Amino acid sequence: MQTIERLGKLWLTEVVLGGFDVRAVLIPGKERVVVWDTLAHPDDMAAFLPMTRDRELVIVYSHADWDHIWGTAGLPDGNRTILAHDLCRERFSTEVPTTLAEKTAEYPDRWQAVQLIPPTTTFAREQAISLGESTLFLHHLPGHTPDSIVGFLPDEGVLLAGDAVETPLPQVPAECDLVEWIEELGRWQKDPRLRTVIPSHGAVGGPEILTQNIAYLRRLLKGEIMAIPTTLSTFYRETHLANVRAWCKGGQ
Repeated sequence: MQTIERLGKLWLTEVVLGGFDVRAVLIPGKERVVVWDTLAHPDDMAAFLPMTRDRELVIVYSHADWDHIWGTAGLPDGNRTILAHDLCRERFSTEVPTTLAEKTAEYPDRWQAVQLIPPTTTFAREQAISLGESTLFLHHLPGHTPDSIVGFLPDEGVLLAGDAVETPLPQVPAECDLVEWIEELGRWQKDPRLRTVIPSHGAVGGPEILTQNIAYLRRLLKGEIMAIPTTLSTFYRETHLANVRAWCKGGQ
């Protein structure tokens, strides 16, 4: 199932993938169109395709997890740039093809249309994309993965958060730099321009999403074994348990 909705000048499309949802964003500009993540399959870009034809297109990968990058073949390939962090391109030589091979072996018909299309341009810390009347600023924010980035539209007060935050809670790998993750989120939390946070997974909201995620990450960093909220879906219940096992001594 796929949905599309408008939020100000932005277009948001969302698909459900086996227990969790994932969201992409289209930002129309006078000079070019930006698509933030291409989801898991070329078909997932059907809603954005009419808005990207005959336009200069910039695709941004928030990071190289499969549910954010496998839909690129569903968009025009003529006048386009694909932007991501340096480490994202490296992942296209390692776990990205491995993950596709594993999923194709399990469900060959489902994934045969997927083409792995790596970034054409990468950056280390920051990158700006001019839309004509506004600018999208990309910032490295390692945490969920080392190659994770966020995007900020200061004129709209919108933070495209990727997987840096999630609602109700983030996935926190055992090997991540949790201290840096918390510090970087804290910088955005204090930014007075920020009004709207759009995570790749879960509900859209305001700065309170950052507050909630920071509080959760801090409790993990302290090794605090947290009870499972009764309202969690099966997917996020399992995610929470995995986080606790990874970060809390004695977690089950």
